Amino acid sequence: MAEHVVVIGAGPAGIASAYFLKQAHISYQVIDRAEVLASTWSDLYPSLRLNTTRFFSHLPGRKFPLSYGLFPTSQQYHRYLAAFVEQHALNIQLGVNVRRAWPHDGGWCVDTSAGTSWHPAIISATGRFSKPYWPSIPGMDRFSGQLLHAHDYHGPEPFIGKRVMVVGNGPSGVDIATELGRYAARPALLSQRTGVKLSPRYPWGLPKHVWMMIAEPLPDRLARPLLDKVLTMTFENLDAVGIKTPKTEAESSAAGATRGAELIKAVKAGNVTSVDGPACFEPDAVVLVDGSRHVVDAVILATGYHPALFDYLDIDVGTNADGWPIRVDEPPDDVTVGRREVAGYPGLYLVGTFYQGKGAMYNINVEAQAAVEEIKRRLASP
Repeated sequence: MAEHVVVIGAGPAGIASAYFLKQAHISYQVIDRAEVLASTWSDLYPSLRLNTTRFFSHLPGRKFPLSYGLFPTSQQYHRYLAAFVEQHALNIQLGVNVRRAWPHDGGWCVDTSAGTSWHPAIISATGRFSKPYWPSIPGMDRFSGQLLHAHDYHGPEPFIGKRVMVVGNGPSGVDIATELGRYAARPALLSQRTGVKLSPRYPWGLPKHVWMMIAEPLPDRLARPLLDKVLTMTFENLDAVGIKTPKTEAESSAAGATRGAELIKAVKAGNVTSVDGPACFEPDAVVLVDGSRHVVDAVILATGYHPALFDYLDIDVGTNADGWPIRVDEPPDDVTVGRREVAGYPGLYLVGTFYQGKGAMYNINVEAQAAVEEIKRRLASP
């Protein structure tokens, strides 16, 4: 008999799901098309650090080693995941490609490169970091330089001495441009349509998660104003430094929120220049919205990701504002962890979709535990 639950994706969300399924004594198997565990984390640029602290980003029952510091690197996090899987002897099979999953006979059929099987429930844990979003910018197909997504950026070495533009509003764009400012031909260009909001990594001397821990036991009348102040604290007068910032409320909502002063230092040092968003590509250059033209050797698109689950889920489902399938009892703009079962599709659960609050890594644990509790009740029903 096939396992009761198949978990699609062997990244942090799939690993957390496997842990809680094993704790609940529910038979399961995790499958992933990659040949390496947590493949996204295995191949990220070495300088990347988690933007959430060690206090909330670990998996259940195993904290990070003290040597990892407050903000573990991507390589440290990958080693941590591998050690967690080994410690708990989780049932994970790599190198299995999911071609299609569809509802059938009260459960789910899953067609993979290893065969087709039926399960009472499945967990989609493929997340949002394996399917890069490529914007459609006129002339991209005519650009003769190197054009890649941030997903395929693995370090500065290939760009030493080259003229580089990084396109993106979010933390990845800021990180990569700041790093390349020390290696590429100066200045590295950070191209942004709406600009960026920069916040201190240590507001009032402490990371935001420490402030959350301080506020947790306080009454709401004290905790809420404290957290509102800490979480909304930003660096002011960035325009005077030469960093593009949002000009309208709509732009402010779309702007990336990045913690740390590294970009400010890089711009002041002449390593990075903040420029307008891209309008079109020419064979050897990028023309920006403001009409300026920049000859570049390489463009790195830090333009985000799409949910990967629509590559294999054969369902017609409504989505919320973030592009995820709407779950049971979830309004379209819901911003809570909530129920994990997809509305209208009993037996289909999502883990690894909510990034706010204490951060994605913490929420993964909450979502995985919630999904397993729902599955337990489903399997117990006659």
